[in-house]
Amino acid sequence: MAVSRLRTDAVTKGSLGPAVIAELKAQLWPVDCQSCGRPLGRWTAAALEVEARDAVAAAALHHPRCRRPAWQDHPPGTSAQRPLLSWRAGCALLPPGGVPTFVVNPSYECALLRRARDGGWRVATLDPFVSLGLALDFPSRRPPAVPALSAVLDGDRISVDVRHGGGVVHAWHDVPIGADVAAAARESGEVLIAVTTLLDVSRPFPLDALLTLLGGRRVALGPARLSSVGSSLRSSRTAQALTAEDFSADVRRSSFALAYGLISVSRPPQEAVVAAALALCEGDERPVRGLRGQAKLTALFLVSHLYALGSRDAGHAVHRGAGVHVIAPDVHRAKEYADFFVPLLERTRAMTVARLGSEPLSPEGGEAYLADIVIGTAEEFAAACAAYRDAGPDFAPHAARGYLALLVEGGGAAPGPEAFTRDYPRLARV
Repeated sequence: MAVSRLRTDAVTKGSLGPAVIAELKAQLWPVDCQSCGRPLGRWTAAALEVEARDAVAAAALHHPRCRRPAWQDHPPGTSAQRPLLSWRAGCALLPPGGVPTFVVNPSYECALLRRARDGGWRVATLDPFVSLGLALDFPSRRPPAVPALSAVLDGDRISVDVRHGGGVVHAWHDVPIGADVAAAARESGEVLIAVTTLLDVSRPFPLDALLTLLGGRRVALGPARLSSVGSSLRSSRTAQALTAEDFSADVRRSSFALAYGLISVSRPPQEAVVAAALALCEGDERPVRGLRGQAKLTALFLVSHLYALGSRDAGHAVHRGAGVHVIAPDVHRAKEYADFFVPLLERTRAMTVARLGSEPLSPEGGEAYLADIVIGTAEEFAAACAAYRDAGPDFAPHAARGYLALLVEGGGAAPGPEAFTRDYPRLARV
């Protein structure tokens, strides 16, 4: 259920007023704390922290022990990152005519606020979707597809991407879709995307509730054109490529220097190895592909060390959507990478590495998957992704884990790995 009890401070109450506070209670859902990422629980009142930047603010839920209720003013131009934010989606056929519809709540624990014309504040979580071309009115006739939206059907699953400025800003992947909805979507070549924060889409909801929200202009709607799995993967690969903008030059130098210190002076990285690692960080995979043996292991260790930075916070709590996954073609290559990486990182407590096993839901498997760098085969990662996706809230941090996938040459021969590697923000075939 939406948050029923909310801890707020006097400044927030005075700035927002009772009407906006009531609307936030209807639109925020106590799933995960936006500080530590752990479940908020149903019985403890969540703390509301508002981060304001000039005419825009973000109101988010936290454990009271993690954050006190507060109104925080920040300089204009800065942005708040929400790597812990939860989303849920489901599919249905909407009347009239059985329109195939993908219903998504994109923001369970955080709401966007904007300045209202009267100088106060209003809840504006749907505004970014409207600016991308979605509409708040149910169309009387079939509208054109929204260019920012794309969808792909893959068996009994559907994935939707929202793009802006050349990048993917929302990725709602591997959502179950019924055979009747999938058939209707294939026939029309499109699926209607319905975005709302007023429904808990993780649970069955009456269709009348969605229709009421549609009538009240509380849902952002837009058709997404369906594409084949292959074309979707090609488009996704472009968006997933590593870029020089991922890290500043100073951060790259510092990370590589730290990694150098972990490698024995008797085997310092050769200049060509470092150059190949730097090229990979800029999206050029060819130099690393040309390396063999220890040279390739070293280059991928340098890149893994860089992209694993920020995998945890200062209290060593894992960040959802972070971490590096090294995907080997077989168990022998996975062991080779683990034997190289583990001794190097055993010397420091700043970063962890683990070999992924065959039982992801076991205590050992769950702990391994939350390491900063995880090494396993494509089959092991695919099984872990499927297990965590269906395991419920206890494994929510695991389901969202993984920022960079390094698909070692030969690791993507089977069609299976493609289905889960498209969920990574960054992917390199090495």
